[in-house]
Amino acid sequence: MIFLHPLVLFGIVAAAIPALLHLFQRRTPPEVEFPPLRYLNEAERRSARRLRLRHLLLLILRTALIVVLVLAAARPLVPARRTGAAHPPTALALILDNSLSSGAVSGGQVTLERLKAAARSVLDRATPSDRLWLVLADGIIRAGGRDELRGAVDSATADARRLDLVAAVNAAGQVVGADPATVREVQVVSDLQRTALEVGRVTLPPGVRVQVLAARPAPPNRGITAARVTAGAVAVSIGGATPGGQVPVTLRVRDRDVGRALAGAGATATLPVGATGPGWWAGEVVLPPDELRSDDRRAIVWHATPPARVTATGGAGSFVAAALQVLRSAGRVTEGADVTIGEAPGSGLSVVAPPADPALLGQVNRALTTRGMAWRFGPGGTPGLIAGAGLDGVAVTRRQRLEGSDTAAILATVNGEPWVVAGKGIVLLGSRLDTSWTALPTAPVFVPFVDALVNRFARGEAPVEERVGAVHVAFHTVGADTVGATVYGPDPRETDLTLAEPALIRQALGAEVVEDNDFGQAAFAGLHRADISGLLLALALLLAFGELAAATLAR
Repeated sequence: MIFLHPLVLFGIVAAAIPALLHLFQRRTPPEVEFPPLRYLNEAERRSARRLRLRHLLLLILRTALIVVLVLAAARPLVPARRTGAAHPPTALALILDNSLSSGAVSGGQVTLERLKAAARSVLDRATPSDRLWLVLADGIIRAGGRDELRGAVDSATADARRLDLVAAVNAAGQVVGADPATVREVQVVSDLQRTALEVGRVTLPPGVRVQVLAARPAPPNRGITAARVTAGAVAVSIGGATPGGQVPVTLRVRDRDVGRALAGAGATATLPVGATGPGWWAGEVVLPPDELRSDDRRAIVWHATPPARVTATGGAGSFVAAALQVLRSAGRVTEGADVTIGEAPGSGLSVVAPPADPALLGQVNRALTTRGMAWRFGPGGTPGLIAGAGLDGVAVTRRQRLEGSDTAAILATVNGEPWVVAGKGIVLLGSRLDTSWTALPTAPVFVPFVDALVNRFARGEAPVEERVGAVHVAFHTVGADTVGATVYGPDPRETDLTLAEPALIRQALGAEVVEDNDFGQAAFAGLHRADISGLLLALALLLAFGELAAATLAR
């Protein structure tokens, strides 16, 4: 039972008035034993007992009358089944999870349509006295009236953005918890992916109730979670969990299928992009359609450049010369002076290692300053292992410290200190590429590293960013030149449709799980509650008649 006017209940203290009056009116007359009147005294005692019972009845009736009148004035609401039952003013936040996974088809119905129907069943029961908010996959908390929020629900579509359910319930709980309404609720309408509940726990203000729509079995699904182009090939990662083994992964460039491979959930397929001319190229990788179509394709973009023309001076060392010979055989570099590898910066793009003679360090540093390079060679550094640039774990036994302040230019470190930096068309190495300085020349990653030095690091890589959003590519231009690109795609976690277990839902959200048919009916804690103040007034009238009859008999 709840009360529309709970402050009136303080009036119940008035129920003590009849008892106080009864106590004040009690008198105990003196008793004098007179033998001839012994039998009269016995009769009087019997009559007094009857009077005390009548007075006690009057006390009970009058006290009950006051209590019933106070309760009636407080407007109590009790659970009821009848249509049109009232509910108290309620602050309610509705969370509609229209993230990408809600576009999956389950049981012949798009999941989002089921979620929207449940959301409408809640809003349809709102009254003008309620305060309402709506949260969608964008995480924005919208305040509005019933019709306004219902329109937002009707127009919602599956969004590439991911809704963090725990964060959304926390934020909605704080909003309704700060409202002075009698009842405060958060209603969650979601497909309840397990990945959306595995991090964090909800902490809500006292008195805030959370209700969650029960989930339905999720369909099997596989989708593309990542696609990146490196070294002339695209690596495609497949996520999700579904039976059926491998499926074809297709690479499309300019609306033509240029490559195909087989892969299953949890695997990575590699497809060559083929021969392309210099410039920016865009394409997409595609899976066969399944119950969730939105994660079956992902855009890719890469910047194709001709092989670097490289010259190695005598100071570069024999290992570098051998690596360049391998790269020439593979068509990755050619002879020329676009990039110079040696002990000092040239006039163009340069890869510079510490000079073999330490006395030349000052001369090299002055040449770097003349070129506008913000980094210089410092004193000797301690040995350690390389981190970054694909060289993790390779040992360095000798090195020169690299001194500078541009942290964005750091490509690899040793002991947390810069070991490879790039800027102004110059790449500085903290060690000579020789086995007396580092184990790198004998490692399998050496040739790919030299390839990256001349084709990527020295030339400067055109930046390609990845962001969550509808699948497309946005190119960045300066004047007529394209200087970078952003690839948009769905959040990879949306591909895994595995449902959260009921225990995890209760633990993470502290929520009641309600089936579809009962969800709207269970919203609003006061919904389906009847006002019984009329019945209490009728009872008060009966008590008043009873008190009048008892008072008449007591005289």
